[in-house]
Amino acid sequence: MRVFKLKFLSALHVDSKGSGEPEVADDFIRSDTLCAAMAISWSVLFPNDADTGFFLDPPYRISSAFPYIGKVLLFPMPVWRIWKGVDIEKRKAIKGVRWVSQEIFEKVLSGKEIDFHDVVSLSCGVVLSRKELKANPDLENYQGWLQSERQRVCVDRLGIRNDGGLFFFALQFFAPESGLYLIANIDKSRLDAFRASLAFLGDSGIGADRSSGLGHFSIREENDFKMASPEKAKGAVSLSLFNPGNDDDLKTLTRITAYGLSTRSGWITNSTLGRPPIRVFTEGSYFSGKPKGRVVEMLPANIREKNKLSLNHSAPRDFRALFVPCVQPPYLEATS
Repeated sequence: MRVFKLKFLSALHVDSKGSGEPEVADDFIRSDTLCAAMAISWSVLFPNDADTGFFLDPPYRISSAFPYIGKVLLFPMPVWRIWKGVDIEKRKAIKGVRWVSQEIFEKVLSGKEIDFHDVVSLSCGVVLSRKELKANPDLENYQGWLQSERQRVCVDRLGIRNDGGLFFFALQFFAPESGLYLIANIDKSRLDAFRASLAFLGDSGIGADRSSGLGHFSIREENDFKMASPEKAKGAVSLSLFNPGNDDDLKTLTRITAYGLSTRSGWITNSTLGRPPIRVFTEGSYFSGKPKGRVVEMLPANIREKNKLSLNHSAPRDFRALFVPCVQPPYLEATS
């Protein structure tokens, strides 16, 4: 697998839930949004690949785009309890943790409990080990990103402001040495095409207001993804959104499990149509097997014909799982 670190050249606005509220924005990019954008970029550069089969089975699996600060990759906080020796005074601080460093994440994957007194809390809900902070002392007071709101006004086609047309638009800004990274599982024979498509996506932008300059990025760094793999790991932790397919045995996957759920919806590119909602497992979920997932056709042909929708594709969304091995967390027990 390869890891791509992205340097954002402008602010970012991603509302991947499709809430329709401009003052709401995610602070990272979910895998289905990223995969759909990559598929479109790929089809522009390599139109011979852009058939129905390509969109229903892209030649890559990618994680969600998580933050990094400096040289430290951050991973989503696992959904189960990972802390030990927690006193009442620390509980509020623990609830605010959203991102853990790679060193902490690797310990969690090996089944170890983390002593909250042995980690350092940074801004934006980030925790690092003291060893990592000692190796990167500049990160102690470092704020990797922030979100702000910009006031805007609604105008009609003549440029006349509507009554009550003021609203706020959320923007995310990254510090110079921060950004988002993604992990890609792709065959070496298609790596050059993937790299070109990602670079093209950076030039085109991702998220809202791309034509106004938002969401543009460059590839800062590309490396092999290296992570300590625990021995005798029978389970897995997802690094992408996951919706089970026919090849998934849910009874086995959920025999011992801890998971989060999210409802995915939103708008279809280059149309005024919205996608129907779908429930998926979130990043950081644990399964007692290896999840596979599926690509879901949100608007298949029979639905489009029945509702007379002017759309020439099925609006597929990629919920195939990208995961890392993990031993059974000590606080989880088999369900009856």
